[in-house]
Amino acid sequence: MRKIKTLVIFLFIVATVSSQKSFEKIALAQAKEMANYYNNQNYNKYINFLLPTDWGKSSKTLEVLLKPSTVKDTVSFKIIRVLKSAITKKEYQALILCKFQNIDRYIFALSKNGGKNWLFTHPITTKLYFNSVIDKIPSLDTSFSNIVDTKYGKRINYTKGEKITPFKFADIQGKSLSSDSLKGKVIVLNFWSISCGPCIGEMPELNKLVAKMRGKDVVFIAPAVLSPKEVIINKFLPKHPFDFQIVPIDLDDYNVYNLPTFVIIDKNSKVVENSFRLFIAEIEQKINELLKQ
Repeated sequence: MRKIKTLVIFLFIVATVSSQKSFEKIALAQAKEMANYYNNQNYNKYINFLLPTDWGKSSKTLEVLLKPSTVKDTVSFKIIRVLKSAITKKEYQALILCKFQNIDRYIFALSKNGGKNWLFTHPITTKLYFNSVIDKIPSLDTSFSNIVDTKYGKRINYTKGEKITPFKFADIQGKSLSSDSLKGKVIVLNFWSISCGPCIGEMPELNKLVAKMRGKDVVFIAPAVLSPKEVIINKFLPKHPFDFQIVPIDLDDYNVYNLPTFVIIDKNSKVVENSFRLFIAEIEQKINELLKQ
């Protein structure tokens, strides 16, 4: 009896693996078909393979693809192999490695009919935040993060309605800033970079906001990514004065993948706002609301 049970389990595993390989082959074949349409500049058919999150079948996508600079691009789009697949709530999923513009890229693929028909993302960078993918494709199995983003789940989050992870920063002047020392104050974080045009463009207005709030229980901190302290002090600030307390950080430690991103924290260390390109008038309004509480 035990031998029979073992044989049944073995056959089940073999059947499962065989089935998985079968739907992976279909995904790979359809991905290659999609890539061929792209390489032949048949964009009307190419966009039929795109997921809605990538503006599949959209005239907007066609407008981008049909720009002269794109049409003249003769670099091939090559599908290489399936790196991983999964079945989540009857949705078949796959992660595909490809070459796009001579660079390794990822494509995520989804099928809602048992792996018979697939839709794909446009090729995306292999250096990505899995959170940004989940934002677009919430149904995606988190096990894909083991390949594409090993720090997934380990970064600091700023989730609206939740308490912040305790922090301790040292700004470019050597001044210590910690969540404990700032309790009872409203905190505004502005994630930025010296190479971010929109970040730099709004600095004069942000400086005015800092001046307006002087003497009130609010602290303005600017975590700076890809921005060495010496470069900020010696080259950047002489040209672009910035009145936030600037703190160089490693962006890979945080779930922030767009710049500038603003995080507003209330007096009880709870996140009340986390937004990309928040209007400065909105920041001011939110600060004033929190100061009254």
